[in-house]
Amino acid sequence: MAYDRNVPYNELPLLPPPEDKVIDTEILQKWGLARAAIAKLDGITNTLDDPQIMVNTIALQEAKESSKIENIVTTTDALYKAMALSSPERKSEAAKEVLRYRESLMEGISLVEKKGQLDKDVLIRLFQIIKESTAGVRTDLQEVYLKKGGSGVSAGDRIYTPPLGNALLNEKLNNLIEYLNDDVLYKHDPLIKMAVAHYQFEAIHPFIDGNGRTGRVSNVLYLVNKGILKYPVAYFSRYINQYKEDYQYLIKGLTEKHAWKPWLLFILDAVESTANYTIHKIEQINSLREKTITYVRERDSKINKEYVEAIFVQPYIKSVHLSESDKYKVKTRKTATSILDKLVALTILDPPKKIGREIVYINSTLINLLSDNDD
Repeated sequence: MAYDRNVPYNELPLLPPPEDKVIDTEILQKWGLARAAIAKLDGITNTLDDPQIMVNTIALQEAKESSKIENIVTTTDALYKAMALSSPERKSEAAKEVLRYRESLMEGISLVEKKGQLDKDVLIRLFQIIKESTAGVRTDLQEVYLKKGGSGVSAGDRIYTPPLGNALLNEKLNNLIEYLNDDVLYKHDPLIKMAVAHYQFEAIHPFIDGNGRTGRVSNVLYLVNKGILKYPVAYFSRYINQYKEDYQYLIKGLTEKHAWKPWLLFILDAVESTANYTIHKIEQINSLREKTITYVRERDSKINKEYVEAIFVQPYIKSVHLSESDKYKVKTRKTATSILDKLVALTILDPPKKIGREIVYINSTLINLLSDNDD
């Protein structure tokens, strides 16, 4: 049956793709560059004093960029503000959506570690967190379709109709999971598998909504699970946003013509470019952190290094972030406020700002560094 974008694509081929479609000299050359770049990123992350600082920072940036692909747009500043505030009504809807993406990534890491692999239950849980839903794989009656965006004459036209039918969707998902996890039967390198699975998950479109974000979270989880990265610091969505039209064109070409090679080259280039960008960003953040620690130590040796590191974990910081965390061993909120006031006096933090009923201190230098690709 010929492919028809207006009809559910129940004939979506199972994995793996034909070997000659995914492995050739050009793809292997690009794979080598991507593998080297992501290995360097992993190595640099592992040498940091506290990699979790970078995990928190990069994960939030990935959440912002991935959500932006779905036209959920917010800023780095707004996200850190939302994280600091305890009042839900003071968080924008866009910020709430992005923070749910970050939550799904963090919980996903824990789930994959417990299970030992990325499986269907993990994918369902990621979707449920992202969309605040209790649903699972689409039912027989839940037909969805993708439409063209923009404002031109063809805006709103149907461009793809995913497979329909709960049993069929589960069959294709199970096949995808087997391809990812069975390294004896399917011998492709994890980067190749991730690229193949990225398309296949998008094409299956197993959930009523949130498929794009769920798929992008699973990319990072898979690389961590396979030991390509020790920490989830990959930042692929930034690259996809930069080349969104190419991304959509290549997905279309893969669906209509089974053009795997251009797609694989694109994703491998995304891995290489993202790794190099993230290395640069980590170096910038770490340099700022070390300079700040030295600056504070030379002017007030009573301010512990851990307090300075806290403002890199949470650039919008409140006294409770210090007083209610076992890590910082600050006994009272009054003492915590005194520490933050000292950092203000040293011009490390901006003067305290009242937002609603809450008082926050802002590390605007770090916010500016992280906001270099905000609109």
